[in-house]
Amino acid sequence: MDENTTDTPAIAPKRSLKRPLTITVANNKGGAGKSTITRYLSFNVALRGYKTLIIDEDPSANTTKSMIITKARHDEEPYTMGKTMMAGVRDGSLTDLVVPIIPNLYLIPSHIDFASLPVYLSKQYGVAEPGDPDYQDVEGHKVAVIKNLLEPLKKDFDFIFIDTPPTTSSDFTRSAVFASDYVIIAFQTQADSFDGAIQFIDGDLSELVHVFKANTDVLGVLPNQFAPGGTIDETVLNDARQRFGKQNLFEHILPYKKRVQSAPRIGITREGYWNSDLFKTAIDPLTDDFFHRLDLVGELND
Repeated sequence: MDENTTDTPAIAPKRSLKRPLTITVANNKGGAGKSTITRYLSFNVALRGYKTLIIDEDPSANTTKSMIITKARHDEEPYTMGKTMMAGVRDGSLTDLVVPIIPNLYLIPSHIDFASLPVYLSKQYGVAEPGDPDYQDVEGHKVAVIKNLLEPLKKDFDFIFIDTPPTTSSDFTRSAVFASDYVIIAFQTQADSFDGAIQFIDGDLSELVHVFKANTDVLGVLPNQFAPGGTIDETVLNDARQRFGKQNLFEHILPYKKRVQSAPRIGITREGYWNSDLFKTAIDPLTDDFFHRLDLVGELND
């Protein structure tokens, strides 16, 4: 089959959601597989018949770039950049930023100007540190910005997936997680990435839930880029099972797949031998596991 043909997979039987769901894949460190998981999972969920929106909160806009290339594979009409997400935040509305990618899959694109989000939030709401008397009020307004902007969009989608940048600034991740119904904790099976997952849970996630009353929960912990037989990979995976509990890890551990590196160049597609192999051995089982976990927590209708 020609590499540039259109994806036409059969859509699996669909169970409807009890409510629209917002999902963020999270870790406090870069290189955790967050963007890769967000791109491929949202793409595959859309192919299964669910209306899906990706919010790209990464100023480097890598997910935006790969999705625009994906769009070009299916749509002859060229994409032109309109209002940026940062402009939408300033205007108080994201509704006119939605870009169709393929049937059922949509994107709110990012741009380099989104790097100014932390400065914008500080100018709007001030700066406070833990222990300051106004900390909860100041930070409460900051973390709620994206959640408030997404509320008018939720009725139009089954799923909203939020991609966040590999940055030490937590405003991006905190605002995404606060807006989410569930988070997937992702980590590469290496020590630094595993430590980042622990830091995220013990730090940002714990504070968002207990101090700011975020209505979010962990859907599961997802090890990825796993190399079978690798001493470090096996050790980190065992450490994760002991730390989080085996039942809290996704059943399907994402293996290392070189093919995912092609997404920024060719977009995302199931077509072609290597792409088909990637979906069959990694992305389809991950998607099945994702829906199984949603079923366990009671989010799917019978």
